[in-house]
Amino acid sequence: MDKADALINCKDKASTRYILLHTLSHLLIRQLSLDCGYSGAALKERIYSTVNSSGLPMAGILLYTSSTDSDGSLGGLVRMGRPENFEEIIRKMLQEASWCSSDPICIDSLGQGYGGLNYAACHACTLLPETSCELRNCLLDRAAVIGTLAHRELGYLSKLIWEK
Repeated sequence: MDKADALINCKDKASTRYILLHTLSHLLIRQLSLDCGYSGAALKERIYSTVNSSGLPMAGILLYTSSTDSDGSLGGLVRMGRPENFEEIIRKMLQEASWCSSDPICIDSLGQGYGGLNYAACHACTLLPETSCELRNCLLDRAAVIGTLAHRELGYLSKLIWEK
């Protein structure tokens, strides 16, 4: 697939639901790699989301190990999905996502990355190795998850981190 095809694929999937799920997936992979000891490239994603032209309501994320070497045998990924562990993973993920070393530039961005297809997403906070991402690190927006500095209420999960 060349870059032009990737850009067309990105635009076909561009729904707010997909952007939210894709960003959550990246943030979860980053957090799981910290907590489980996997390298960032050892985990992959698969996003199940409604496409704009489809009437099927879908919203799901599959995270899996893609490595057959020692990274693939570390274990722990399934254990982290258990309810007693997953809540802590989400809490840590949101805490990590709440600030990027490139903020406020990153969180206020209106277009960065390949073709300007990302909003608040950079290598310091959200992007993954190319082999881990199903869509070449396109269609990501950290602000969709946590809100912006000026409007925290815009984030889908902002109440879990900003309101105590």
